[in-house]
Amino acid sequence: MARLSRFWHRREGGASIEFAMVFFGFFIMVMFVAEIARLSYMSAVIDLAVTEAAKEAKNAKQPNSAVYQRRFKARLTDDSGRLWQFLTSEDAVSVQINFANNINDLLSNNYSGTSADSPLARYQLKYHYHPMFFPFPGIWAGTLLNREVIFVQEYERSAFVD
Repeated sequence: MARLSRFWHRREGGASIEFAMVFFGFFIMVMFVAEIARLSYMSAVIDLAVTEAAKEAKNAKQPNSAVYQRRFKARLTDDSGRLWQFLTSEDAVSVQINFANNINDLLSNNYSGTSADSPLARYQLKYHYHPMFFPFPGIWAGTLLNREVIFVQEYERSAFVD
């Protein structure tokens, strides 16, 4: 009984144990905040990148589906800055462009296969999020980073205006 009483009253090493428990929780919290900050930054960068890339792609001088797709993807992956290239990889981004002849076709997802005489285009980007610091549910982060914009194609707009 005396040994047990002495064991409970000793205080050596208590600060080390408390520090280890608090530090582990603090470290997890810091990694979680860093991951949220990275996710927020990626969301803002994707917004700007999709808008700028689609704006540049819609003005292609040789208008066809392959040129629009190539210009859109190149602008997203190559010209988005050093920090973007540090935070993501090329395989994390998938793009798709769908062309429509009028607004009703666009709303009903009745797309034409080519850009010829299709004045409207729907540019989509799907970003496959890979956590860096803290594991996140992939479904939540994946849907958060999907973007799409709709543009009138510059060299096909006469079909839309007429």
